Amino acid sequence: MTTAFSISEALASGFKLTKRRPLQVWAWGVVSVAPSLLMGALMLRLFGAMALTDTASEEPSAAFVGQMVQFQAMSGLANILQMLIWVVVTAAIFRAVLFTERHTPFAGLKIGMDEVRIAVVGLAMIVGFYAAAIVIALIAFAVGAGLWFVSETAAVVVGLLVALAAGLAAWGVILRACLIMPASVALGDFAFVQGWRLSKGQVLRLLGLSLAIIAVVLAIELALLAIVAVVLFLLVGVNVFSLAAMLDQGAPPTVNWSVLIPWALAAFVPLSWLQGFLSTVTMAPYAEACRSLLAQAPQDEARPVALG
Repeated sequence: MTTAFSISEALASGFKLTKRRPLQVWAWGVVSVAPSLLMGALMLRLFGAMALTDTASEEPSAAFVGQMVQFQAMSGLANILQMLIWVVVTAAIFRAVLFTERHTPFAGLKIGMDEVRIAVVGLAMIVGFYAAAIVIALIAFAVGAGLWFVSETAAVVVGLLVALAAGLAAWGVILRACLIMPASVALGDFAFVQGWRLSKGQVLRLLGLSLAIIAVVLAIELALLAIVAVVLFLLVGVNVFSLAAMLDQGAPPTVNWSVLIPWALAAFVPLSWLQGFLSTVTMAPYAEACRSLLAQAPQDEARPVALG
């Protein structure tokens, strides 16, 4: 029996989940945005203390070097924290799609084996991607070098073709592997094999789903960006030209905290909900595709009863 999932149903799953559990979506956004907002404020304060003369100097002062080291350390910590939060939120989204009737306290946010599985699978995919990229580069270089003494043009062309073909193959592998994470949550195990099998014959559908998700997210972000730009221009007269002029004049970066903090707090609620919504729209379709394919799997294959 041929199995397949509906791209439209998968794409709509994020919107349906948002409608069904709006407070959970907002909670996911709060968890994602709050640490970033705090780290951003700390880094903004640190960056605002840096003198522009030091940034342009060939021999910056010891104080400036110390500030830059502190800034880089804080940036690294913020990136690690953001990745951990992404794992927790992604697991919560997957569970909300895969187990619709399951009671989920604290908006489904927790740290357990689901989160560990997603982190391990994600790390394995990242390592695999970079390893494949290195192998592809070496193969393309070897092919090009082998033909270099015959024809320089042929060496460049063939090397590029090899790299392109290998890149397309790697992209296909990524699409085949994109159901491993939701399958690991659905099956309660490291579903490397099961997730890989689920996506067999679904590469074109998964490609179409991924492109549709990107198009939807870009459309939402561009629309919101246009709205924000118009509002800022009408309310306070801020536009890209005045901002560019200020930067061109070399104005020192000053932070008026008495003005910034109220505006940041006022913007926190809609921004956090937007972040939760975008995360839901981005990740829920893969869980829905996984749920649909698992429901069509042969009865002798292991799968949670809740998905049947």
